Amino acid sequence: MLSIKFITTSILLLLLAITVTNGSKKRSVVSGCTLTPEIEEGPYYYNGSLVRQNITESLNGIPFTLILHVIDTNNCSAIVNAAVDIWHCNTVGVYSHFETSTLSTTTYLRGIQLTNTNGQAKFITIYPGYYGGRATHIHVKVRFGGTETSSGSIYYWGGHTSHTGQIFFNDSITTLVQNTAYYSSNTASRTLNSVDRVYTQQDGVDSLVTLAYVDQTKGISGGLTGTVTLKVDSTVGISSSSTSQTTKASTSSTAQQQHGQQNQHGQQSQPGQRG
Repeated sequence: MLSIKFITTSILLLLLAITVTNGSKKRSVVSGCTLTPEIEEGPYYYNGSLVRQNITESLNGIPFTLILHVIDTNNCSAIVNAAVDIWHCNTVGVYSHFETSTLSTTTYLRGIQLTNTNGQAKFITIYPGYYGGRATHIHVKVRFGGTETSSGSIYYWGGHTSHTGQIFFNDSITTLVQNTAYYSSNTASRTLNSVDRVYTQQDGVDSLVTLAYVDQTKGISGGLTGTVTLKVDSTVGISSSSTSQTTKASTSSTAQQQHGQQNQHGQQSQPGQRG
């Protein structure tokens, strides 16, 4: 009887450690913890984000509080001091630093937070807008092993990136948002999740944010909160060199020119397909 139980337990442990292959992606499964799918970085990343919770810089828009839970797939536990780096466009589809083909020094809607003892990183921002060719989304990276530096403001440099992804939104909620002031002036053709190349081809459904009204009586105008869980392997990743700031900016500038430049009012000269 003991030997049978031992064999059964061994088989179960082996099954829990199986690597599941989905297309070209491999996901390590440990005690039910599956890696959140990787999603492309897009052309508007800038490796110079401030460590801060409020990233709005007084921009107008629907108030949005985003809470990200970071879980380690190696032991299914919350990760403390993971650097969560997010960036997204404003109400009419413009990213800071990339308003035109000439790079600027703006930093709105970009920021980094270190996860707390519960593995949570919280950001105060606005509900993102959209631009031609892409559904509404927020970009995210999860980084480890870097250091905070201060020169008046606090920045996070170095370490390695264990996850690069994008967070998506319920289309029906986005429709309500787009009908409000500051968003309705966007004249770009809207792309729904169901036809978004990134969402449909890179497992975007696994990165849908769970949304809730801050005040049910006020609805959209009262703001929204969103929660999403990112399951990552903190022990692996790509080196995040502090010298990559210029390289990333240069690469992104080229991509913007190729995929549709945006003017200062957030409208594109032609539909973009990346980001």
